[in-house]
Amino acid sequence: MDFNSVQPYGPGSWNWSFEDRVIGAAVRRGLKVLAMPAYTPPWARASWCSSSMYCPPANPNDFANFVRAAAVRYAPSGVHAWEIWNEPNWAPWWLGAPNAPAYVSVLRPSYLALHAADPSVTVVSGGLAPHGDLSSNPSDPFNPVNYLRAMYAAGAHGFFDAVGIHPYPPLPYGPLYGSVNWNTMLQTSMLHDVMNAHGDGWKQLWGTEYGAPTGGTDPKVVTPATQAQYIAQGALYWTSRPYTGPLFIQSVRDFGYADPAQWANFMGVMWQDFTPKPALQTVASMLTH
Repeated sequence: MDFNSVQPYGPGSWNWSFEDRVIGAAVRRGLKVLAMPAYTPPWARASWCSSSMYCPPANPNDFANFVRAAAVRYAPSGVHAWEIWNEPNWAPWWLGAPNAPAYVSVLRPSYLALHAADPSVTVVSGGLAPHGDLSSNPSDPFNPVNYLRAMYAAGAHGFFDAVGIHPYPPLPYGPLYGSVNWNTMLQTSMLHDVMNAHGDGWKQLWGTEYGAPTGGTDPKVVTPATQAQYIAQGALYWTSRPYTGPLFIQSVRDFGYADPAQWANFMGVMWQDFTPKPALQTVASMLTH
């Protein structure tokens, strides 16, 4: 749900053509949608980072007005789940990160706007990226556990319905390998402890990205068979936790043409030409049980 493309020319400009096409296609296929509004058009960016759409909005209410309009438009189509931004703890997607107070200043009005527009809404905080090793740097501000603590310190309590996390496995090792200090899948227990300490233990963690790449030039790359194995192992662990909600597999198919060296373009459970990888059958089997 791209703020940058829907309102490119100002608060009175609206172009929903791409969102209408994608959400319409999903609804026709019986899919439930988690909308992820993010990224700022030039007119709404903070002045210090105005050259990039990953710049936070100068006025959080501009972003809140956008998500309110989006909820009004798509709630009748069954879109009732909204994740506010992508990986706000990580500088590629939120310039100036880590800055939990700045993120919370966007989250709070967005939460209020979405609940005013749709009484059935679920607002998920931005999916946090894995980062660091708490055993060597316990105060790492990029780490999801510390970032969530900083969100609470900035007043996030009461302004989300679920916490978003990207519990990627410590590649090329398995999803349950190693220590809770650096394995983000295992860190879901620490994140829930933080939530519980702030009176939110009854809320869920949503895994809004999870998977493993099968291409690109990086040590993270695994074989297609290992990708399927990691997805199955991670999903089994995730669904066994009493405090977890949905887990979203990243992604449907590869986009290797964008950059053949970039591992993130090979996360699909299908190759670029839609040929299935073993992980497609793994996911299909999980969905039918």
